[in-house]
Amino acid sequence: MTYKKITGTFIDEITVDIPSQNWGPEEWAREFDTFVELGMDTVVLIRAGCGERLACPSKAVSDRVATLPVYVDLVRLFLDLCEARGLGFHFGLYDSNHFWYRHDWRTEVEINKGFIAEMWERYGDSPAFKGWYLPHETTDSSLRILDINTALAEEVKNLTGLPVLISPYYMGRQDIAGSLRPRTPEEHLRVWEEIFARYEGLVDACAFQDATTDLLRLEEYTKATVEAARGRGIAMWSNAETFDRDMPIRFPPTDWRKLAHRLDTVQPYVEKIITFESPHFMSPNSMWPSARALYRRYQELIADRTR
Repeated sequence: MTYKKITGTFIDEITVDIPSQNWGPEEWAREFDTFVELGMDTVVLIRAGCGERLACPSKAVSDRVATLPVYVDLVRLFLDLCEARGLGFHFGLYDSNHFWYRHDWRTEVEINKGFIAEMWERYGDSPAFKGWYLPHETTDSSLRILDINTALAEEVKNLTGLPVLISPYYMGRQDIAGSLRPRTPEEHLRVWEEIFARYEGLVDACAFQDATTDLLRLEEYTKATVEAARGRGIAMWSNAETFDRDMPIRFPPTDWRKLAHRLDTVQPYVEKIITFESPHFMSPNSMWPSARALYRRYQELIADRTR
């Protein structure tokens, strides 16, 4: 079996719980060169807008939600950087961070439908535009997520025919389960059999966030996910989280040994590995000195595994 390295990364520039690195075009160009150096072929903008913040101008959103000024069209910048380097770009939709949390899923979908049409008209001619990402992440079917994601997947499929990616999380740790107990792999299997049945024909790839389980149980959850998706035509990817959930601050780069364990564990079960996210947590250009060290340790790991 050929060892699978990380061949894609999210970009989180409309940051929610990680700091902005305040990069401009020069810094972003250098980072995209780093993607190529790492052997990546896929870039996923995790969201093109969140609440009042947008990565590009959008009348569809600003007509419905009060938004901050957009000083740089990051979507155009990222598409151009991808095109120049032969990278494929997945466009993450708009997350209101408001309506769907209040069970107003219809408004969330309505805003995004206008946003999708606007974005496709503006950027759809870019040869780097290869797919879509649905940013409304949950661990189950709560908050009408199946209605939101199936409606949005249908919209982008009907308009563009391009593939759709999701990256949900396991409810496999106490800090994620909150007052509930973590869900067992068997319970995860039952929940996701129902979800994948709804996503069949709409979602093309699913990359579970791999650090949302106990390190020692990742293989069990991965196997359960593969079983739940069997026969649904949904490719199994893995989202190798390069940040650490176990530290008292949110969030530093992960310990390289944790990353190595998770990469080793998912090898037999997934078709592709992407990460959240290289620019902050595993880059020689990062604001975090330890991210620069993780970049070197990761290169050493891959050299060892592929020799």
